[in-house]
Amino acid sequence: MSASTTPTSHRAPSRRDNSAPKKSFWSLEIGKKSAADEKVEHPDFTPTLPRVDLLPPVIRSRQSLRKTVRLFGMLLVLLLAAGALIWYLQGSRIDEAQAALTSAQTDQQAMEQKLASLAPVKEMYSQIQAQKDLVDGTLASQPDATLVIEHFQQVAQATGGRKGIQISSMSYNYTGVPKAGSPLNQCANPNPFGKSITIGCLKFDASAPSRAIISEFLTSLSADPMFVGPYVTSTTVTASAPGQPGLVTFSGTSGISVEALKKQLTPEQLDALLNPPTEATP
Repeated sequence: MSASTTPTSHRAPSRRDNSAPKKSFWSLEIGKKSAADEKVEHPDFTPTLPRVDLLPPVIRSRQSLRKTVRLFGMLLVLLLAAGALIWYLQGSRIDEAQAALTSAQTDQQAMEQKLASLAPVKEMYSQIQAQKDLVDGTLASQPDATLVIEHFQQVAQATGGRKGIQISSMSYNYTGVPKAGSPLNQCANPNPFGKSITIGCLKFDASAPSRAIISEFLTSLSADPMFVGPYVTSTTVTASAPGQPGLVTFSGTSGISVEALKKQLTPEQLDALLNPPTEATP
């Protein structure tokens, strides 16, 4: 025989397991208040009518938008009032500046009218100044003939004493200041390779007691800065009476230097004549 086992039944625990002991209705103390209930003070009951809000949400949003617009409008009015106040306070300064500007414009118009009335005078002054510059330039580029003759006579008188050089005739040809790149000396010169600048040629006829005095005369002319390259072109010996020295007549030329100009050339002008620019070769 097999022993049969009887299953032992186990009771499932209840979901509501309250371990605290329950009090019966009769065990409650009616009419007694706890310490927490005694501390709470309730306000007196005031009867009021019930309030029912029947407005839809759209109306509430429109009301809030209207309030916002009203607020922005008030701010805009305040800003405009502040701007108007600032403009009013600055009005005096603006008026002063406007008055000063108007006065300056009036003065400018009056000055322009005066300048317009003086325009013919300015044109006349410009014409006179141009003519003056032309005359000055023309006279400055001309040689001082009196100075040239005086220097020539002084050299002749200082050579050979009282009976030295006797000048019979003298003339000069003015050629003007040479241009850059052109021949600097157009007169007869014993040194054809010289680079002296001449503005004219002097021709003279004279006589001397001897050829030695003529040579001394040419040396003295060369030492004078007024002349360039004096040169004797011809000589003639004239027979004299017995017991008297003979007479040598001669003709010659000499270049007139830039020292004879009424207005001297500047160092830049002289350098441009002596060292003309050369054309660049390709």
